[in-house]
Amino acid sequence: MRSMTTSMWRKLSRPLYAVSEGPWLALFALAMQPFLAFAALMLLLAVVGGLGSYSLTSPLILLLPFICVAMIPLFGLWYGYIERGRLWVLGFDGVASGHVRLPLRPFWTWIRVRYREPATWREVLATVIGGIFGLVSAVILILETATAAALAASLVTLGLVREEIQSNYLGPLAPLAPDVAGFTPDEWWKFALLLLLALIVFGYLNGLLAAISASASKALLAPRPEEIQRQIEGLTNSRARIMESFEGERRRIERDLHDGVQQELVNLSLRLGMIELDIKGLEQQGVDAAGAREQLTLAQEQARHALQTLRNTVRGIYPAVLEDHGLRAALEELANNCILPVDLSYCATTVLPQNIERTAYYAANEGIANALKHSTASRLGITAHSAEGTLHLEISDNGQGGADPAHGSGIAGLNERAEAMGGTVVVDSPAGGPTTLRVRLPLNQDERVNTLRF
Repeated sequence: MRSMTTSMWRKLSRPLYAVSEGPWLALFALAMQPFLAFAALMLLLAVVGGLGSYSLTSPLILLLPFICVAMIPLFGLWYGYIERGRLWVLGFDGVASGHVRLPLRPFWTWIRVRYREPATWREVLATVIGGIFGLVSAVILILETATAAALAASLVTLGLVREEIQSNYLGPLAPLAPDVAGFTPDEWWKFALLLLLALIVFGYLNGLLAAISASASKALLAPRPEEIQRQIEGLTNSRARIMESFEGERRRIERDLHDGVQQELVNLSLRLGMIELDIKGLEQQGVDAAGAREQLTLAQEQARHALQTLRNTVRGIYPAVLEDHGLRAALEELANNCILPVDLSYCATTVLPQNIERTAYYAANEGIANALKHSTASRLGITAHSAEGTLHLEISDNGQGGADPAHGSGIAGLNERAEAMGGTVVVDSPAGGPTTLRVRLPLNQDERVNTLRF
């Protein structure tokens, strides 16, 4: 909707403002201000009345003024939330909150943080200024309504009477249109013109007042640069904590599979081997065990396949070699287990942070998996090197190209990982190939150690 994306100042500058939706939006916005002020006043009186009735016979009555003053920031928070909606109506969208995102519970922690934030007290000041604008708006709207009503009443009176109008014919309308006396019905157009001009003037006046009040509110409610930076840092830390929690869960699943199900499958293979020895003994005694041997062979093959599948799954979830020996060894294992030839070039000479190693490994794993599933590649390449505080990783194949990263969730998830650490993921796959997945991961200077990993 156009009115929600264009500010009132731009609307006022348009030649056709008077016949656009601008005057109606301005009228609505001006009517909201006294309504909000009245609602805030009634809410405050209700709270004060409730506290007063509760503590009227109690020593707490002495604390009532302090309680009321202490509640002022809460009204500021409420007004700031509502006022942002009014600014959106006037086209001043995108006014973000300067508050730190906090859960409402525990409530007293939320209260303590909110009372210490400068954004809260700016909203209190915005509430005061909004109340002043609301009072001015109420007076202007009352005067505009009275003027328009008088002109409309005069116009209606002239249209109903067919002879020269005398003041005694006006009856109850005389106080509304005292200047009608002496005009003839043929002069009705004068009042119609006056009414039209008055409405146009009122539209521009209301728009100007609405734009001024909205600009003042936006200046107070908009977050300051340091608040935006704090929110960005909080969001980055939150994403990093989520990723770390995710990695911890992956490690737990890997341990459970490795120490639980995988060991059970190994024990099953051993038991099947023991059964095979028993069958050999029976065959040596002349017992026909061909059917049992056939079923045993199938069971052994199925157990080996399940064990290999589980090992591949565990390796994809969180490879132990990555945790124990680092990225180079993990990439070497990934290349050795691939069904296609992989050319690996590793020149990162620094000990990398664990989160960097994990993301790089999963990027290589994702690149190889995509090449095996979606391309006709006969050879793959993995290149990893560090330069200027950044790990550069490239996974390429000689397939047919034409890959679209938007059609899969793997690249999107990898991009989420990289963005959480300030990195980037780019897929270059022209038609005809080759396809190259490029990952850039900035290294944390505090965590880097300039020594070789052996």
